[in-house]
Amino acid sequence: MNRHIIHLHIPAFPIAVERVCRPGLRDRPVVVAPPHSERGLILSVSPEARQEGVFKGMALGKAMRFCPDLTVLPPNPGLVEKGCRVLAGTASRYTPVWEPFRPGHLYMDVTGTERLWGRAKDAAYRVRKEIMATMSLSGSVGVAGNKMVAGIASRVMPSEGVLDVHRGRESAFMAPLGVDFIPGIGHVRRRILLEELNISLVREIAILDINNLKLIFGMHRIANMYIQQCRQ
Repeated sequence: MNRHIIHLHIPAFPIAVERVCRPGLRDRPVVVAPPHSERGLILSVSPEARQEGVFKGMALGKAMRFCPDLTVLPPNPGLVEKGCRVLAGTASRYTPVWEPFRPGHLYMDVTGTERLWGRAKDAAYRVRKEIMATMSLSGSVGVAGNKMVAGIASRVMPSEGVLDVHRGRESAFMAPLGVDFIPGIGHVRRRILLEELNISLVREIAILDINNLKLIFGMHRIANMYIQQCRQ
């Protein structure tokens, strides 16, 4: 039986749930970081702050220089956990086979649920609509035959919505993507690809021979599985 995987992606989830409780934070540049420490690293970044050059892992003091109007929120694990529980409850109503990835991200295996929810893409729209209605949270959803491609599809979406990668189209979907989309590639491997091999696209990785792949990725299981998917 062909599998159907949904990946729900709510960007900057800690900030998104704070904005539900505090609507005044909407449309403002916001980050979550340890308070009162310029050297503290930013844990979550709103889209508005990202547009100002702020990114996750940046020192808070540097971020404040980039964006003087930045609103800094302290971590609120209790609120994030509450939001995750609500997402989990929604997922469990559609399938018993679901898996949290990190806050605001979860996978749902809806294989065999067509009689209940229709096609996987239809189920994805239902899930997204229910989360908006119950939590006032919106995000993007990827649908594919495996977790990796579904996760990538949710990131590729240019705006909030649902992207369905049809079976047999995985290679064509992934080939033009940048190497940063390869799960777990990291800074070191990215530098090897860009600076030493002049490789920037997934299609360029997919044509490398096995020895070069082992040299770059070693036994990195996720990345190698991803590359195998590109070659199908």
